[in-house]
Amino acid sequence: MDTTQRELRHDVIGHGREPARVLQWIGLFFAPLVFFAHLEIAYVLIPWGCTRPTEFWQHAVGLIAVVLSLAGVAAAWIARARTSVAGEHPPGHPVEGPGALFRTRFMGDTGLGISAILTLILLMQWIAGFFITVCQ
Repeated sequence: MDTTQRELRHDVIGHGREPARVLQWIGLFFAPLVFFAHLEIAYVLIPWGCTRPTEFWQHAVGLIAVVLSLAGVAAAWIARARTSVAGEHPPGHPVEGPGALFRTRFMGDTGLGISAILTLILLMQWIAGFFITVCQ
């Protein structure tokens, strides 16, 4: 593995306690992008789905969106977990401040919240597709 590949892998996965910069951004923006893509693709499939006797593609798109959105949740979770070490802060010690550790913690928490909410919304939309047909 050459130096460039190692550096890219280090940025994505991180090493030890070092923040994974790319992973922070993936955790923050991947689930919203998946949500937007699912919304657009699902609307495009409606006229086509009304002329077919099966709803396979609507369910396939919903399942793929949920799984991809869970990848965003996992990325945010990993980015946040990199900042947590047992016994890191003594009681009463502030956990805010400047630096990469606190930025990683903030982006991990924010990405985890946004990704989890959007994943739940995608899951609910996919489940609703089993009860409400495309043409209704």
